[in-house]
Amino acid sequence: MMSLAYKLLLLLFLFAGISIPSASATPDQVVINSADWQDVYLGAHYAGFNNIKSSFLISSEHASILFNTLDTTKKNILLVESDKAPFAFSYKTSLEGAGFTVEEIIASGTTLNTELAKRANTTDFIVVDDSSGYNAISIAPYAAQEKFFVLFANKKNIDELYSFLKANGVNRIIIYGFLDIEVKSKLAEFKPELINNGSRFDNNIDLLKRYKSITQLTLTNGEFIEEGIMSGKQPVLLIGRERVPDRVVEYIKESGIKKGLVIGTELSGLAYQLKQITNMTIFLKFGQGLTNAGGSSEVKALDMFPLPKYELSIDINSVRYNRATKDLEVTYENKGYMGVYLRSSIEILSKGVRITTLGDREPVYVNRDSMVTMAYKTELNGQNLTAKFTTMFGEVPGSFERVLYKEMMVEMIDISDSSSLNISKVSYDKKAHKLKVGITNTGAVDAYTKAQVKFLIYGEETIMVQDKAMLLEAGASNDAVFITTLSDTNIEENPRINVRVNYGQRESALVKVIEGNYPLLISSDYVTPILVLVLIIVVVMFQMYKTKKLGNFLKKSK
Repeated sequence: MMSLAYKLLLLLFLFAGISIPSASATPDQVVINSADWQDVYLGAHYAGFNNIKSSFLISSEHASILFNTLDTTKKNILLVESDKAPFAFSYKTSLEGAGFTVEEIIASGTTLNTELAKRANTTDFIVVDDSSGYNAISIAPYAAQEKFFVLFANKKNIDELYSFLKANGVNRIIIYGFLDIEVKSKLAEFKPELINNGSRFDNNIDLLKRYKSITQLTLTNGEFIEEGIMSGKQPVLLIGRERVPDRVVEYIKESGIKKGLVIGTELSGLAYQLKQITNMTIFLKFGQGLTNAGGSSEVKALDMFPLPKYELSIDINSVRYNRATKDLEVTYENKGYMGVYLRSSIEILSKGVRITTLGDREPVYVNRDSMVTMAYKTELNGQNLTAKFTTMFGEVPGSFERVLYKEMMVEMIDISDSSSLNISKVSYDKKAHKLKVGITNTGAVDAYTKAQVKFLIYGEETIMVQDKAMLLEAGASNDAVFITTLSDTNIEENPRINVRVNYGQRESALVKVIEGNYPLLISSDYVTPILVLVLIIVVVMFQMYKTKKLGNFLKKSK
């Protein structure tokens, strides 16, 4: 029964010609007007969560074209509009002019995220990092189907998200992929389930295994938003950019899934590659139908909104054959912004005729903005030697999605290297927050060294590499130092540390390697000053005691 006051208020609004928006009412479709990918994702995700259609602007010019894609039989539109970067000004007025009833949310970022999460009216959430779109695309269909709402989290906004979750209530929560330690610590009280298996491909496959049944997959590289992906109608499988990772091929073969839908023509070559390897039936979604004013239909390109992505970039700087050591020395350079693993297959040609094939048995790690020289043992003879490279690379081993093809002339050199090193110990100084690798030059010549350490931080693998090579004189010892903070839990999960040291007489060609797992010693250097202070106090007190005893003796003598 409505109160008299509410009835009067309702009559007042009706006579004034003002509609009362209902926050709990689900719209017929969602339109997003924002140049920010997170706003577009959240609006489209909210639509998929509610099993309704979403449309989004991809440019200011697209504002008028978008009207042709809207369903005119569904009049109630929720307009999600950025308060900072909308493509079109006053788009609500344009939609209303076209005959739609529009409710508008003007917000962005975390504010928009929590507002839509409230409207979703759920206590189940998936928390994901906001630095790239891969993970967000991976979870979108699963979240829509299983009624989880997605929250973008980082160490800057976690307090705001925590307050929302605390007030809203949490039934189930999943932390998906890598997130800042501050985020995981703050959410620990909700007892989240963690899905982080080392790479976005492994995480994606883990999620796919949770579906009750899968008849067809949507195949994408995770670098754009498209309405079909966000609808939740079928699961997403990430297939990479230039090469389908081995792990993805294995999953398709193991799962027995026979049908795949590729989004966009740019991935058609990759889809063909997948079909050849797995014998899947591949369908291509390359456009959308439009109806113009005359009633005829036409096909236009899909609306796809670009997402942040990992820019991996590997190059080969030089190829030299060292006659003195019988090594083919190849220098790889990482020009990207994150560390990369690579594995090469190298054909050696003499006047165009293949004479041998070399390569990497294990993946090679190259830190961002750095170079690594690998030595491949072989005996080469002949003239006009060239090296033909097929170098696969990616963010983690087993997930090589990129390929570099390159052919280079082989330069001949004759330089011996008699350097020799030894790793004496690996220790951690808790007070100084320093991880130290003790290195001794056991040879008769000076040597350059560059150390790399690999360890776990709350179950996630971390790699640190020295920025510059360190010079060690013959017979000298020094520490390679890495600044990092290890908690007692981190120390417990790292009884041994993997260390790899590249070294050699030439700073530009550290072709020798020593690698192993070494016990982690906890340095007691920080205790020493305390012990010295205690010792000083004991000595002083002893001297005072002796002085007092001598004074008493003299008094008695008098």
